[in-house]
Amino acid sequence: MKKKVLIILGLIVLLVVIVFTTLIVNKKVKLEEEQEQEDEVGQIYNDKENFAYDLEREITTITNDIVIQGLVEGKSEKSINMSGGQLFEEFVYDIEEYTTANIEIKNQTCIDYLTSEKYDINYIESGDLLICRGDLIKYSNAPIKYIDTKNNEIVVLKREDFNKMQEQIINSDNPIITIENNTDGVTSSTESYLYIKYDIENKTNSDTVHHFPFVRKVYITDRTEIIGKLEKGKKIKVQYDYSDDVYNNAKYVDLRLKLKSIEVIEQ
Repeated sequence: MKKKVLIILGLIVLLVVIVFTTLIVNKKVKLEEEQEQEDEVGQIYNDKENFAYDLEREITTITNDIVIQGLVEGKSEKSINMSGGQLFEEFVYDIEEYTTANIEIKNQTCIDYLTSEKYDINYIESGDLLICRGDLIKYSNAPIKYIDTKNNEIVVLKREDFNKMQEQIINSDNPIITIENNTDGVTSSTESYLYIKYDIENKTNSDTVHHFPFVRKVYITDRTEIIGKLEKGKKIKVQYDYSDDVYNNAKYVDLRLKLKSIEVIEQ
């Protein structure tokens, strides 16, 4: 009798195990099928999106094999935003020598402008100055242009190195400075401001002379000595006024800078 009871209990346990295992397997198969369906739908959706995107990405203009340069404004996983201007608070002052363009990240090789050492694309950071060679492309649906760097290396002048260059040129004996705008930025009856542009000429590790200009916003006060007529494009000499406080110093970029004197040297 005991033997029969044990056999029946064993069969019941085995049946429960079989049913439980079957339920688990069926559930797993169902989940896999649902995931496959979701993946298929997602792929169809992506294909449609890519197809629509490709249709919209019609090239309107293209300039082949061009060299451009600009300041890195931002960077994402897919692209680098290169600005053609210099930021002053909420205002971007366009600089003729720089170009606004996006760089699509495709694992390009970077080379440091000063050391010639090579790095991957992660070497590029906000504020760096880039020199790129490639095709400059304008798409119909894009507000700005794209630079296809192809197999060309991206030359990177790091932000800290560019800042040192700026300090050196500001403190040099005869920097090349031009007036960028007329004296129409009046802030009070006794004070007005100018945008002036310094030019850096450099050919480190190259036979090519590169120009890396930068702009400063300077203030003319009732104490500023003005020699000559201030007009846009004129070359000038300037002396900064350090008399007010320690912070009003030409070495400090992007702070309020007052002029002691400004002299036009090209009539």
